[in-house]
Formats: sequence, structure tokens, C-alpha cells
Amino acid sequence: MKRTGGCREGLTSILLLAVDAPTVAVYERRADEWIARRGETTEGLGRRFRREAGPGPVADLGCGAGRYLAELGPSVAGLDASTSMLALATRSGLPLVRGDLEALPMGDETLVGLFARHSYLHLPKDRIPRALGEARRVLRPGGLFLATLIEGDYEGRALAGDDFEGRFFSLWGEAEIVEALVAAGLGEPQVERIAGRGARRDLMVRARRPGR
Repeated sequence: MKRTGGCREGLTSILLLAVDAPTVAVYERRADEWIARRGETTEGLGRRFRREAGPGPVADLGCGAGRYLAELGPSVAGLDASTSMLALATRSGLPLVRGDLEALPMGDETLVGLFARHSYLHLPKDRIPRALGEARRVLRPGGLFLATLIEGDYEGRALAGDDFEGRFFSLWGEAEIVEALVAAGLGEPQVERIAGRGARRDLMVRARRPGR
């Protein structure tokens, strides 16, 4: 796959290498239902990320219907594997690309930040090193990585309480995600526990590419 210096304008498509097809299929079929259930509002996490990342280009990895794009803009591009979700995100008027967390279509050291709200949790844990390595590659020295995950110890397609059945989930403990970030070359990991859906707790992880 050819990498470029940034995401192209508009909704574009690239070769998907390793995206979990059944999970993507759920989002393709049920995108309208997803946004109807989840709503348009956010908790301000995107604004917090933008303040910490500072000015410059950022990407929303797994942007879905684009709920956070306005908070992250204006120098933001959204990436998602589902064309149906990206079609909803076109309302933002911001650049969008169809792509894969394990093969990001951005050039080396092009971004000051990567924002990923419940995106990496759809990858099996044995594929996280490749995905985090891609995150490090596209971040500038000092660039901020922020992701949210569900706290727990589970991998599979039958997560209790999932209202969109058939999606793959990997749940993480604090120590193991910190270890994965450090191994990928993302330094100074910080983990916060934040409210999740229902009784679940989410982990918000932040780290930076060293070298600022």
C-alpha cells in the first residue's frame, strides 16, 4: 500500500489488510441504528485531546460517524474501516479516509496527535504491537497518542452486554496496555479510569512519541 504525506480530501478508499471483517460488517449494516442509539453528543474528550496535542494535524482513528471530528478540528482527518459509518461522517465536511489501524495511510512523522475512541479494542491483542508501531511511525516526535479501551480480561465475539452482537472485542488491564505502549516506543504512558457503558469502566491511555 502506498503511503502519502497525509489523508486525501473527501471520502476515499484504500486496501484493507487486516480489519476484522465480521466487526466491520456489523457497522456496515447498522450504522444508522448505531448513531440513533449512541447519539450525537460527546463528553468533551476530543477537546481535551486537542488542548494537550496542541496545534497541527491530527487524526481520529476509528472515527465512526464523526462525533468527535468537530472537537478535534480543523486540522483533522477521520479514518474508519466502515463505509457506512464514514458516509455519516461526511456531514463534518472534513477529510475522511477508509483504512486500517495496522497500515495507516499517512506519512512518517506527519501528525501531532492520534485520537482513538474505542477503536483499538476491536483488534486481537496479538495484533496490537503492529498497530501501535504504526501509530508511533506517523506521530511526530513529542506527538500525543490517546485511546480508550474497556477494562477487563476478555477476547472474543460474545462480550456480555454488547448491543451490536458479533463484534470482536479485546479488554485490557492497566499494566498490560502500559507494557504494550512502551514496547511500541510510545513513552510516558498514563492511564485513567473513566466511566464506560453500563457498569463497565474504560481505560483512557495517553502516551507520546519520544524525541520532542
